[in-house]
Amino acid sequence: MDYSVTLNRIANVYYNLGLERAKLKDLSGAAELLKKSLHFSKYQTNARNLLGLIYYEMGETADALIQWVISMNLQPSNNRADYYLEEVQRKPGQLEIASQTVKKFNQALWQAQHEGEDLAILQLNRIIEEKPNFIKAHILLALLYMQKGDNVRAGRSLMSVLKVDRNNPKALILMDEVKKRTGRAEIEKNKLKNAFSHRQMEDDDVILPKIKAQATAGQVVIYLTVGLCLGLLSFWFLLLPSIRRNINVEANDQVIAYSQELSEKNASLTELQAQYDDLNSRYEDVSTRLNAFEQQNADFMGLYQKLTSIQTNYESGNLTQAVADYVTIDQSQVTEEPLLSLMNEINQYMQNEGYDELTSLGNSAWNAGNLQQAEQYFDMAIQIKPDDPEALYLKARILQTNGQTADANAIFDRIVGEHPESSYAQRAQSARGY
Repeated sequence: MDYSVTLNRIANVYYNLGLERAKLKDLSGAAELLKKSLHFSKYQTNARNLLGLIYYEMGETADALIQWVISMNLQPSNNRADYYLEEVQRKPGQLEIASQTVKKFNQALWQAQHEGEDLAILQLNRIIEEKPNFIKAHILLALLYMQKGDNVRAGRSLMSVLKVDRNNPKALILMDEVKKRTGRAEIEKNKLKNAFSHRQMEDDDVILPKIKAQATAGQVVIYLTVGLCLGLLSFWFLLLPSIRRNINVEANDQVIAYSQELSEKNASLTELQAQYDDLNSRYEDVSTRLNAFEQQNADFMGLYQKLTSIQTNYESGNLTQAVADYVTIDQSQVTEEPLLSLMNEINQYMQNEGYDELTSLGNSAWNAGNLQQAEQYFDMAIQIKPDDPEALYLKARILQTNGQTADANAIFDRIVGEHPESSYAQRAQSARGY
């Protein structure tokens, strides 16, 4: 069997498993399976698009955009990612809102790390109002509430996470701790125990009826008197010492239990603090990488949109706008392989067909007597090829015709000095008058 076919089948299996997890709202588990699918086949665009949707659902807009852009580069046509990118860009200010949300979260994280827990909580609540599915914000807010001892609000934040991602490992760990602190864990344990503690009556069970003996009135009085006396004596000599002893034992047991519980809580608090410090460290690392990815993605998207706009305008005949956009691009910033390929293609037709078309349009406008339009076309041609003597010569002739002799002569001198071997050098000398 072909090795690539085997890898594709494995990738498809992981994709199908991830899809099932996503349908069950196990977003964390689905994301891990989809990453494994991409490990075996990076061209599995369905897995990459679904991974982007999961990131978007969890509030990670930047990570979602990265996955969709990579998917479009791998499969430019018939790709669902094109629809997702268009939907995000269609919403006004969506990218700016995502960027501001990340910045606010980083600010809240910094405040939480520098003893500004109250400010961090206010900031996180504002973030959640704007983006209710931002899982990282919910988890950090829950940690801060737990640190302040407000376990009820911490539980609400964690429930919000589990509604979006029911098996989020961080939320599950913190929820167990919150349940222990509030006593909810013991209540749920007892409910589960009681649910399975009763046995139904079977067919072989027999209920024996009680036989009541009849007694006279005098016997009843004697029985009651004797029973009362025996009860009082039993209570005084047998039960009362035992009750006192049990009370002392229970008091001692409670003291011991409270001491053990206090020790366990102290140990749990130390462990939780260590977990909190570890999570903070991870959040800081993730935030740094997220900022880098966000900036890189914003630059990539901006260049990609401008290059595709140039290509679209050129192909649709809007040459003026295509050239105007083309000359504003800093080509030293185009470093990504997909963008380089597109940039080289644009350079090729701008330097050849685009330049020739502009000079042709300029000559046509000149012949028609429209000198202003002709000058504009020659200016755009010079912007594409600043050192080409043809466009420079035609520009100078237009200026000379308009009576701008000094400006025209300066360009003629430049042609003669920089391109002495070209045919336009002799024509420039002739036009210049020497």
